[in-house]
Amino acid sequence: RYCVSGRLTTSSDVFSFGVVLLEIVTGEPPILPTHVHIVQRVKEKVIMGNIETIVDPRLHRQYDFSSIWKVVDMALLCTRESSSERPTMSMVVSHLKDALELEEARASASTISQVGSNADLSISWVASGR
Repeated sequence: RYCVSGRLTTSSDVFSFGVVLLEIVTGEPPILPTHVHIVQRVKEKVIMGNIETIVDPRLHRQYDFSSIWKVVDMALLCTRESSSERPTMSMVVSHLKDALELEEARASASTISQVGSNADLSISWVASGR
């Protein structure tokens, strides 16, 4: 947005932060050789409704889908054309904390599940006399 207006504002900072969020989620640069900006690319994929086409494949689906949707949604709010429609950074932080809580709950549940699976394997190993 600075390139368009030539002015740095709180609102342009929010826009830039939204772009950074999209870069983190997608693992892509803001502009590709096709000259399509990351905001437009993500918006097109959101319309399809499939989060897996947006998220960096290097994450191997190891994330909470609701958490990722919250981050993408917030990033798109940050990058709205009209600066008056963008959230404040305190709103962004609040939403990102919510997304983090979802991700931490998923990670915790995954760890508990792995520990339970390992315990079951150990018990069956001992029970079979190995």
